[in-house]
Amino acid sequence: MEFYEVISKRRSIRQFEGREIPREVLERILDAGLRAPSSSHQRRWELVTLTEKAIIHDLAQIVRPYPCRIKEPRTPQQEMFKIAYPRQRSMIEECACVVLPLFKQKYPMTVDKNGYGLMDYGAAWALVENMLLAATAEGLGSVVHIPVKKEPEKIKEFLKIPEGWYLPTLVILGYASPDAEVPSQVKATVENKVHWNRW
Repeated sequence: MEFYEVISKRRSIRQFEGREIPREVLERILDAGLRAPSSSHQRRWELVTLTEKAIIHDLAQIVRPYPCRIKEPRTPQQEMFKIAYPRQRSMIEECACVVLPLFKQKYPMTVDKNGYGLMDYGAAWALVENMLLAATAEGLGSVVHIPVKKEPEKIKEFLKIPEGWYLPTLVILGYASPDAEVPSQVKATVENKVHWNRW
């Protein structure tokens, strides 16, 4: 798939078929992530990659679905809430692979040290975006789940992740269900979002 087509086709998919992803496909996606830029070229990342259905199912039980009272969405955001909230757990249960991109946080984001805390965090999201685009290029669906409340600690405890590692998100991969619901997109174009030379 051509690069700009990949960018255009990448969407958040929350319903998956039960098919496994071939190991070589997963390795290409993981390799794409690991090639992302990082702060001071240190690449302080570790990827915990789950493919065993029993482990994925048990992980999913840590994540709870959120109720959504929106019946008739009026905006793309409301449409996303209606689709995404109830599927926070089921999208993990249905997927073929969950990748946990963990990084060492040299400077906590809660401590003001010239914004350095954002460097490793930003690098982790560059890694995640590379994986999302690679998954699209491979014909897979993908979505992220950002752990909230007690989820990060419970997930790290469940997977026996050592102290000092930060978990910004779960990257969820699988073959999209043919009837997967996808919300409309908010229009973001060069014409309506780009300021040239000044605001």
